[in-house]
Amino acid sequence: MKEYLDDKQRERVLIVDDTPAHLRSLSRILTELYDVVIAKTGEEALEMVTKTDIDLILLDLVLPGISGFEVLAKLKINEETKRIPVIFITSSDSPEDEMQGLALGAADYIRKPFIDIIVKMRIALQMQLIQQMRIIESYGFRDGLTGVNNRRSFDQMIGAEWARAVRNKEPLGMLLLDIDYFKKFNDTYGHLNGDACLKTVAHIMRDSVKRGGDFVFRWGGEEFAILLPNTHICGTVAVAEQIRKNIENAPIKLDSGDVYVTISIGAGAIIPQNEMQKTEFKEFYEYIDKALYKAKANGRNRVETICGFGQKQECD
Repeated sequence: MKEYLDDKQRERVLIVDDTPAHLRSLSRILTELYDVVIAKTGEEALEMVTKTDIDLILLDLVLPGISGFEVLAKLKINEETKRIPVIFITSSDSPEDEMQGLALGAADYIRKPFIDIIVKMRIALQMQLIQQMRIIESYGFRDGLTGVNNRRSFDQMIGAEWARAVRNKEPLGMLLLDIDYFKKFNDTYGHLNGDACLKTVAHIMRDSVKRGGDFVFRWGGEEFAILLPNTHICGTVAVAEQIRKNIENAPIKLDSGDVYVTISIGAGAIIPQNEMQKTEFKEFYEYIDKALYKAKANGRNRVETICGFGQKQECD
């Protein structure tokens, strides 16, 4: 059980850094807008998040004791902490470091030395995503069977994500996913076991997207959708392929024994040019839907995309 420091009115940001100058700088930038708490080691941070209500973590890569990467990995395997957005703060410009952080589930990076307006804008973006998740949870935008977001939730969220992508000139990735031969699965094992299959697949999808701003939706029946904000086509396809592998290798636990299913995925990404318009989104959706049908036509259990939509991209 978490211990609340007070009747929290503002979001609380945990800064994890062992350099006094960095702590002073970030505290000066943030204290006007957020409640700020501090940890100077990774071990101290991991203990603090189990006792204190934390909305967002600013995490230095290089710490005494365990590294920032190790802290993030531990946060992501803990049910209580895995949805807390983590922004790395670093002076490193290494692409390998950034790739490793994003693969572990980092929401963003802030470079040192700190620029006040950049720090505020990046944190404000994550806080907006947090508020969206709270709205979803408050208004029943969850699918009753699988526990992931439902189609109504998607309809509420796509406009905001689209507008954010336009405003920030950032890409928006999206996946459409179908369980292969699900009707045959239901006919063979029965609808109750079909429900168990849907729950397992949804759980794997939810655990496969590591960032707090990534959203999984049950589209209807055996169909799902995933939104991946600020994700180019290469990253979108990489996430899709990881989900495909995770589901292929995960047993569906039935009374009669373990069975396995596969999924087909259509992947796409766009850098929208205009505010949410039905025509532009309709074209984007149809593009991904065609990619999904391409995956089915090419043998299923695969990820497909179609070149040439919305941004420069390379397809294998």
